[in-house]
Amino acid sequence: MNSKHCQDAMLLHAINRILLKEWDPLGIKNRPFMRDEYEEYLPRIFELLCENAESSDIFEYLWRVETKVLELQGDKAHTLNIAKALKQLQAEHNLTQR
Repeated sequence: MNSKHCQDAMLLHAINRILLKEWDPLGIKNRPFMRDEYEEYLPRIFELLCENAESSDIFEYLWRVETKVLELQGDKAHTLNIAKALKQLQAEHNLTQR
């Protein structure tokens, strides 16, 4: 496995961890059989981070998923904090140097 592939895998794992353990709009984090529930959103968030998107762009994506796709009421303050946590992954994974 080359270095870039390994870094990408680590970033995807970090994104998934935040989505499942912190964002978790469906409240499934303690249900092991549902751990893959948010995986379909990983590619777009990964793409946003690699494109150096702003937290507001990440928020808009998560908010659309919460309120339109999952049809939940949503919590804007919580979702904004999650977007900021995801944005922080850029620095932690040196995405600004790609």
